Amino acid sequence: MEIIICDDDINCRKKVENIVQKFCYNHHMKATIHAYSDYDDTFLKNIYKKDKKIYILDIETPSRSGIEVARMIRKRDTESIIIFVTGYEEFSKLVLKKNIMCLSFINKFENLSLELNESLAQALHFLETDKIFRVTDSGVTYSIRLSNILYITRDSLDRRTVVKCDKNEYKLKMNLTSVKEQLGDSFIQTHRSCYVNKNRVTTIDHKNKTVTFDNGLTIDLLSDTYRKELKQCSI
Repeated sequence: MEIIICDDDINCRKKVENIVQKFCYNHHMKATIHAYSDYDDTFLKNIYKKDKKIYILDIETPSRSGIEVARMIRKRDTESIIIFVTGYEEFSKLVLKKNIMCLSFINKFENLSLELNESLAQALHFLETDKIFRVTDSGVTYSIRLSNILYITRDSLDRRTVVKCDKNEYKLKMNLTSVKEQLGDSFIQTHRSCYVNKNRVTTIDHKNKTVTFDNGLTIDLLSDTYRKELKQCSI
């Protein structure tokens, strides 16, 4: 997770940084925090990165308006979270009018710590429950919601890693481990050649060595070797 802060007021910027650092610590959240005093070229490089981010933006800096920057972000990125922290409360209606999908508009002079913590908690919830698996393989970029993925497995005949979803499946040249590393902690290993989305599992039948998902699909990729990992499933 990357958290991008921009405010030309050094005191406010440091205060926001401290709030963010404490929030990350209290929520055991691994994050890289970048702080900027202006929407300069160094700041704008963040917009071109594909990872989802949390932006905490000021409305006015010497070079650009935060509203203008938010519009630039949304042209390339509809998934990252945008939070405005500013003293210009009169701009709140303009922000809504521009339809830039900001999470919150916080007055930096009133209850900053409380409101920013609440907004960060909301942002974390949104990002955790709506993650996207995005990968480029053989010149094709795939963007798949993690909630749509049932399991991933290795097809030894095709020598491809298969990402099985509700309605589609995608065959990638990447190895199974490389794909799993990008899927996060929701996926656990049930077999040497299979990882399942534990949030989609409804039944584990150890006797018949099968796993059944919430859409009714059943697979027989279940091994006693990974019994310990299966205890993590909430069924």
